[in-house]
Amino acid sequence: MNLLNSIQQIIEHAPIFTLVLFRIGGLITMAPVLGSARIPVKIRVLFALVLSAAVYPMVPAGAVIPHSLPGLAFAIGVEMLIGITMGFALYLMLIGVQVGADLVSYQMGLGMAHLVDPNTELDSTVLSQFYLLTATLIYVLMNGHIVLIRSLVQTFDTVPLMGAHIGIDVLNLLLSVLTNAFILGIRVAGPALAAIFLATIALGFISRTMPQLNILAAGFPIRITLGLSLIVVSFGTIGILFEDSIVFVLQSIGGIFI
Repeated sequence: MNLLNSIQQIIEHAPIFTLVLFRIGGLITMAPVLGSARIPVKIRVLFALVLSAAVYPMVPAGAVIPHSLPGLAFAIGVEMLIGITMGFALYLMLIGVQVGADLVSYQMGLGMAHLVDPNTELDSTVLSQFYLLTATLIYVLMNGHIVLIRSLVQTFDTVPLMGAHIGIDVLNLLLSVLTNAFILGIRVAGPALAAIFLATIALGFISRTMPQLNILAAGFPIRITLGLSLIVVSFGTIGILFEDSIVFVLQSIGGIFI
């Protein structure tokens, strides 16, 4: 009799636990660090199960679970979309840093030095990998992953299960974050690009006055030296800009889901 009661309770709680699991799983799939491909899939699944089991007792009761399979599938998709949106919004900041670093790499002449990014399994420049690792380190040091998980847990109070409405606010959030990521990339690359542009103009004037000078051969070391110098000088400012962008994204997420 006790076994039957236990099985009945498991069956009763399974649908709600499944919705909680997919909301948390959506975050872990896209969030920086947590969704890294370097972490084995089994570890990520286990982490999602453990976190869901810890969060489930705090989830407010009263969610009406659809009895039809299409309705349940739609509910799972919406819950997963909430987690994916929160994780993807932060991931865009890392993409912005990578784009800015790629722009600098190509202008310095380092575009041919490529590495395979284990997170995306795509080719990226060496400088892009360096900036990505630095941005990830800043993200971890400021406890961004912990704040993101805490924000997701709070969404179960502000956005109950089966109570989410994916509307214009979410689209505005993604558009605002995407714009901020683009601006971050421009700020990351701005100082080095401006210096290399001025150096290119100066080399153009020199080539007009001294045609015998091989500007192409002389330009590469000048570009690399100038670019690396500007990167070292502006590295601290870039870290501050990235930290401000992370804070902006977390606040934007809080305005929508929390």
